Amino acid sequence: MLDSLDSQIGSLLSMGFEGTTVTPQVKSLIEDYRVGAVCLQAKNLKSAPQAIEKVAYDAGYSEPLLISLDQENGGVNSIFDPDYFHQFPSAMGLAACRSRDLTRSVSRAAAKELACIGVNWLVGPVFDVHSDTKPQPMGVRCFGEYPEIVAEHALESMLGYQEGGILTCIKHFPGFGNLDFLGSPADIPNVSGTFDQLLSTSLIPFQAAIDNGADSVLVGACGMPDVKDAQVPYSCLSYAVVTTLLRRRMGFGGVILSDCLEIEALYEGVGVSQAAAMAISAGCDVIMLCQSHSNQVEAIRGIKAAIVSGLLSKDHIEAAAGRVRKMKRRRLSWERAWNPGGLSALDIMKPAHKALSKSAYNASITLVRDVHHCIPLSKHSAPNDVLLLLTPLVEPFGHLPNDEKSSQHSSSPSTPSRQVNIARHINHRDKNYLEGEGTFQELGVALAKRWRGKVVHTSYTASGISPLHERLVSEASAVILLTADGVRNVYQYGFTKYIVSLCQSNNAQSSASSVASSSPDKPCKACIVVAVSSPYDFMNDRQVSTYICTYDLTAPPLNTLVRILFGNLKPSGLPPTARQTLPRAAVQRQPWLVERFQPERDTFALQDLFDQVRMAASNTFSDPEAQYPSYCFEAPYYKASYKPLFETQHFVVRNSSIQKVYGFCATYYSESLSRGIIAAIVVSTSHRSKGIGFSLHQHALRYLEQRPGIEAVQFGSEIPVIFAGVPNRLSTHQLGLRSWVKNRGWDVGNWNHHEFYVIRLSNDWHRTILPEKIASNNSYQYDSVQPEDKEELDHHLLVQTCYGAGNSSLRHPVVLSELYRIAQADSQGCKLLLARETRNTDSGGGKGKIVGSIILYHGSSKMNKYFPTEDRKTGGLVGVVAIRGAEGVPIVEGLISKSILILIEMGFVSAQTFIVGDPVFPPMLVNLGFQKTSEFLSISKKATLPVENQPPTLMGSVAA
Repeated sequence: MLDSLDSQIGSLLSMGFEGTTVTPQVKSLIEDYRVGAVCLQAKNLKSAPQAIEKVAYDAGYSEPLLISLDQENGGVNSIFDPDYFHQFPSAMGLAACRSRDLTRSVSRAAAKELACIGVNWLVGPVFDVHSDTKPQPMGVRCFGEYPEIVAEHALESMLGYQEGGILTCIKHFPGFGNLDFLGSPADIPNVSGTFDQLLSTSLIPFQAAIDNGADSVLVGACGMPDVKDAQVPYSCLSYAVVTTLLRRRMGFGGVILSDCLEIEALYEGVGVSQAAAMAISAGCDVIMLCQSHSNQVEAIRGIKAAIVSGLLSKDHIEAAAGRVRKMKRRRLSWERAWNPGGLSALDIMKPAHKALSKSAYNASITLVRDVHHCIPLSKHSAPNDVLLLLTPLVEPFGHLPNDEKSSQHSSSPSTPSRQVNIARHINHRDKNYLEGEGTFQELGVALAKRWRGKVVHTSYTASGISPLHERLVSEASAVILLTADGVRNVYQYGFTKYIVSLCQSNNAQSSASSVASSSPDKPCKACIVVAVSSPYDFMNDRQVSTYICTYDLTAPPLNTLVRILFGNLKPSGLPPTARQTLPRAAVQRQPWLVERFQPERDTFALQDLFDQVRMAASNTFSDPEAQYPSYCFEAPYYKASYKPLFETQHFVVRNSSIQKVYGFCATYYSESLSRGIIAAIVVSTSHRSKGIGFSLHQHALRYLEQRPGIEAVQFGSEIPVIFAGVPNRLSTHQLGLRSWVKNRGWDVGNWNHHEFYVIRLSNDWHRTILPEKIASNNSYQYDSVQPEDKEELDHHLLVQTCYGAGNSSLRHPVVLSELYRIAQADSQGCKLLLARETRNTDSGGGKGKIVGSIILYHGSSKMNKYFPTEDRKTGGLVGVVAIRGAEGVPIVEGLISKSILILIEMGFVSAQTFIVGDPVFPPMLVNLGFQKTSEFLSISKKATLPVENQPPTLMGSVAA
């Protein structure tokens, strides 16, 4: 039986209320208006959840009410009780740990604690992505500034809360990480960017959540001036944002929650009744009104009036109510509502959650830099030394006056949450001193227990520097200065800069005095700046030479800070500017049609793709694409034939309507080697994280594993050397690409190392021992190849070791024989150099046995398509083969030395060579004057039939 229209309308309202008990107004909203959700605040958390549910049950509700709460951990908590509820790091603090499992575990634990007091719907976690070009309005509430890292951690957090038994409402769509505040704080902020731009950046985490079963999404009240085809003064009231973008383009079928309609700009500019009708018409399923009973009733009346006027249809209301009901039935039940667990369940969780909290904070604290090695502080501590602690006066969780009208659920980036002690029913805001000051006093006590001398603690305010501050700094042996959102609190920034300069000045004067008096150098005054909230305060200010981030200023991180300062714990957290990525969580992705590459159709579009990717990478050197040689991005190389060694088959994902290639994959197959190779997967930067890379990878793998006689497949190509694998650089982008490869099923513990070496040639290049001297000392001589040498050369290639090849295709006799055949057939482009024994030759001048060989070539040769040179003035060395064992080392050294002299005589300005997995070759090359210019990692695995319908995973931002 369908609910009545009044019940359906009521289910679309999330109400807040004043007071600590169920008031007549609350009973009326439940019994008379059938509201579907209640958003709790600190002031009414004592016993309200169960009491409210009883009113709903008695009123005949088929499902329990949604009981929602803001709880983001860190400094944004609605509840706090040191005996039962545990403090966990903020979102950015968890991201600093770079542990996907830890993020999920913390969120699961927090959910279980919330569920024990009757909360079943979390308004969170935060999925916003910080802009790296603007002040950070969200602070530590979001996971960072890179979409892929935010997606990983926010998704793990969402899944953890769901595993803990509560529903989630991810926020703040369409992304509050790049808000522009153009007027007063009461004005609606703007989010810059078109829909397409946001989909490729800040909406990536939201898409990941949608693909993985997000329960609900909160749409914020922000303007979007860059959306040209629709007016978007308020996102949560915009059909273009809520329905066109979120529902249709991103495919979200769950519940959509509006921002609070009582925020000042909406209240004054639109009105509650109009805003309620607009929000539901735009596609929101639940509207939030957190404070006034009269406003809540007005909103319901506005929706009913919109139905009467035709703005809203009954079918629209029924569909929205149906989505709310479906979400409730996913996790809510009357049994859980009556028996949430309470304090007894919280008591059982206490040991495990206490240990989890400690582990999380131990891993989150970040030492951004310590240029002068000020840590540990114990080396600066003597009985007469003074440690100065300077702290700002702050209200860490935001004291809200009694008449404050703003909502605890508001999406305003600066909205704080108040805390309440559930077990003792104590509101910690009711103290006559600032909580932040009390917290920092406890920090001073903890420091005093470890510092051998005296600890002096004083605060600083917007009044600035005082003579007292200057005197205390001059007397101190070490200074610890705390900042809390110094980017927004300008006085903190100015004060810190002055103190740092004062410490540096004191050190300079002390050094000068020591020199003048010939006295032993006095240790430099340590000056340690600690950001206890936003890490961006002095992230890029190198004048602050020792900089630590705790991500919140509650007791657990400050206690951990003390242990780090005195060397009892090594800091391991990473700052939000570090782009290390993690193993990807499972994310469903849209499969794409993969087609065979047709040169006559696709070459020009492929070159456009390469140019776009290469141009994007040129602006960020850490991007993997910037590490590959330029020839990797030249389409003609993918039209070349490599028969008889390899069959080539490449694949594309394309838009046939506009003749665009969005993704490309190059593959090679060698029947003689029984090996298939995936050489390259390249995806347009505008279409990443959409499943194109996954589709290309899976299609290529299936194609190769169906080749006759296939035994192994390889990621990264050593021949032809085009996309030799994953760049072996320790930037976060490269690590992200390694994770992408790992999550495609490759065992990343068995990399092959591909190394490129280059030497700059000049006429004054010489060796202490000339090549001929090396040959003479080791009983061999150099020779060129003659036609009659073919049989002997083939035997040499068959039985000897190829230096610089490791366990790669380059040491296979079939490959070597073909390379030498190509070289012999191209006398204008290649030259073969041999090393022959001088021992055991007859007196008649017969040739000695071949003990070594090498191929020289240039950019116009046929060899160049297998081992491309960067330019025509660079010569190449390849196919170095010598006798096995230690006797082969001087032979290889002599062949390379002789080759360098030949290339110099021919007018080349540089020479390059390429080796795979050999421990002997690199030191020899360096000794000869070569420099390693790049290194790549390839990986092989046994070929198996692909698993059908394997769920895709979250795409990396690098190559797929």
